[in-house]
Amino acid sequence: MLKWAGWTMIGMSVLHLIVLGMDAIALLPAWLSGHLWTLEHWQPVVTQSPDMAANGAVFHATLGSFALPMLVFGALVLWMDRRGLVPPAFVGWGIGAWALLAGLVMAPSGYPLGLIPAVLLVLAARSGVSSSASRRRVL
Repeated sequence: MLKWAGWTMIGMSVLHLIVLGMDAIALLPAWLSGHLWTLEHWQPVVTQSPDMAANGAVFHATLGSFALPMLVFGALVLWMDRRGLVPPAFVGWGIGAWALLAGLVMAPSGYPLGLIPAVLLVLAARSGVSSSASRRRVL
């Protein structure tokens, strides 16, 4: 279960970055020239220029999204699994609550997919068993 949770998080993160990263390709030159280094993006979105709002939206859908931390967390879960460590259930519950709430606010979306690793993490914590290591510990 734990191994599948890790790979699911990594897969969702990579897919998210690839699909939404298509928009970022055209904006990358502006980002690299410091276009986002302004206080305009701290203003309410409705008062920002359309260009700044679009740049901010694409940034927060790619580089500034939860996809990169989720990718790192998925790798951490795989690392833990290989060492017989199981993350506590509250991690799965937290990811599940986030995915459910975000999915209710923005439907249709990929947020409900976050329930897959969330359930797997909770089940792994309840069983206290990782996929591959012989020595198992619940943190």
